[in-house]
Amino acid sequence: MHRCYTYLLLSLWLLTGSLRAPAQLKEIAALRNSLAQVTDSVAYVDMLNQLGFYYHLNNIDSCFWFATHAREVATRLAYRKGQAGALRNLGIVYSQQLNLRQAIAYELSALELYRSLGDSASVCHMMNNLSIDYEDDGDTAMERYYLNLAMAMGNRLTNDSMYSLVLSNFILEYLQDSTRQDSVTWAYRKLQGITARYPYSREWLYAKMFEAVNLLRQGQGLQGERLINSIADTALQKGYLHLAIEAYSRIIDNFIPLGYKADSIPYMGKIFALSQKAGYYERMMTMLPFLYRYYAAAKDVNQTAYYGQGALALANHQLALRKSRQEINYLEYFLKEQELQSLQLRNQVQRQAIEQNNLHRATRRTLIWLLGALLLLLIGITAVYYRHYRSSRQYERRLAGMNAAISEKNRLLRANDDFKNKLISVIAHDFRDPLNNIIRVAAMLQNQTMDKEEMMRTVEQVEASSGKTLAVFDNILRWIKSQLSGFIYAPAPCNVSDMMMEALHTIEPALQEKGVKVEMEAPPHINVAAEREMLQFVHRTLLNSAVGFSMPGGQIVVQAREEAGAVKVLVKVLEVSITAAMLPHLFEYRGTAYYQQYREHDAELALVICKDFMDKMGGHISAARQQEGFAFIYELPSFH
Repeated sequence: MHRCYTYLLLSLWLLTGSLRAPAQLKEIAALRNSLAQVTDSVAYVDMLNQLGFYYHLNNIDSCFWFATHAREVATRLAYRKGQAGALRNLGIVYSQQLNLRQAIAYELSALELYRSLGDSASVCHMMNNLSIDYEDDGDTAMERYYLNLAMAMGNRLTNDSMYSLVLSNFILEYLQDSTRQDSVTWAYRKLQGITARYPYSREWLYAKMFEAVNLLRQGQGLQGERLINSIADTALQKGYLHLAIEAYSRIIDNFIPLGYKADSIPYMGKIFALSQKAGYYERMMTMLPFLYRYYAAAKDVNQTAYYGQGALALANHQLALRKSRQEINYLEYFLKEQELQSLQLRNQVQRQAIEQNNLHRATRRTLIWLLGALLLLLIGITAVYYRHYRSSRQYERRLAGMNAAISEKNRLLRANDDFKNKLISVIAHDFRDPLNNIIRVAAMLQNQTMDKEEMMRTVEQVEASSGKTLAVFDNILRWIKSQLSGFIYAPAPCNVSDMMMEALHTIEPALQEKGVKVEMEAPPHINVAAEREMLQFVHRTLLNSAVGFSMPGGQIVVQAREEAGAVKVLVKVLEVSITAAMLPHLFEYRGTAYYQQYREHDAELALVICKDFMDKMGGHISAARQQEGFAFIYELPSFH
């Protein structure tokens, strides 16, 4: 009977005006007449939902028809409040048909819509309905879960009527639970506090029913029964037939099960009569079997005939209802809807998968573009860096080359400066001696202190010294000429053998003085590409230096040979007066300490000039140790 109480409560709080059958029929007729005149689609949906809710008490099929049509239009309009109302009515339909799983599914959908709309009162209403359906489905945990949610939300509502509905449901749920009597008492006092503000209202009358049950529990069953009858009389006076039926039902459903000695038959009779008057055929069918069997057993012919006529009227009503209904298959509708929702869900999943796939492709394309751009940027940066690196390396190489060139020039400048200093000192030394000799001879001649032989020897010394000084001066002039900016090197064919023979004539006095012999082994056909005067200066210097470095009575060998397009000339000194350590320094501007001990300034200067001449002619000159003594060696390009 809990379900009957609950849906009567729904009609109590949610329907406007009295729910007496005539008033309800007038309201339904007015709404149905207004449907054809409504032009606003939203208002049309609201009216369909209101009609569906009116019909749920006396024509569940009509309620279903209005609910499905309201839902169809609301879905087409995307009107969420209309969809929620239609789902609420469908939940009521399936709940009264005892298709509880379908009812719960629709109520959960309605709950989500009401939540999205922010309609707290409707959310609380749907939670309360869900707790009732889960109770009838045997799921106590979910029943109490939604009941507690409804209690928590109802306490925050400004709508006292909705909170009264939830409190009433809470009281009915825990009324028989001895462990929750404190909570029941609290809920009852809360309900009394709300209904006290509206005396003799429907809410107040329903709270009085709980007060009557509470009197029974306190051992005052007679006072409770009197209060129930008083409530029913007041409800009848105000035209609240459903409340009068509910009041009498308390005797059957609460008083008698709690042990109160009351005759249920009179109360069942009152409930049947009121239900027949209000058009509550479900209530009539509930009471009719008990009443008919009781009066038939009591052999009360009048009452038995009366309830027999009632049974016949109910049967005719059901037949008429079956003929007029549109053969609605509630389960088939639900299954088709579930299949449609499943297809829509699969379609949505497929669309989401396609969108996700497209998003992934777009993301991959974007990522590829970004990676490509990053790669190009890296390539550009690498190219710029590599170019900068190459430029820096080239700059470093140029700078290193320039530094090396500057260092070399500095070295040459220092060497030239040293060479010039040495040249000045040599000139000063070599010119001073002949001049001093000339001055000395002139003084001696003026004083006439020398005999003829001594004078001749002195004149010969002056002559030799002057000739030597003239040769040095000639060497310096040739070198200075080669250093001038206007000097142009023009190589010409030079025969090595002929030039060596010519150079030997200039050193014959020196050869004779030291007793040195010269052996010529240069072939007469060998020619070199050189400047004649510069090359001849080299020949004279090498031969003169070879005589100087040779031991008295020594031997000099002159050789020449062609090698790979070049001519190599060797002036070998077989018996020498210098060490091997001195050889690498013969052509340097500064001689070593050992070399300074044995070398004359003019020879040093001449050898240095020889190296400078060979560099200008593109050749090479050096001194090297041989098996016997050492050799001056120079190389020049061959001339063919």
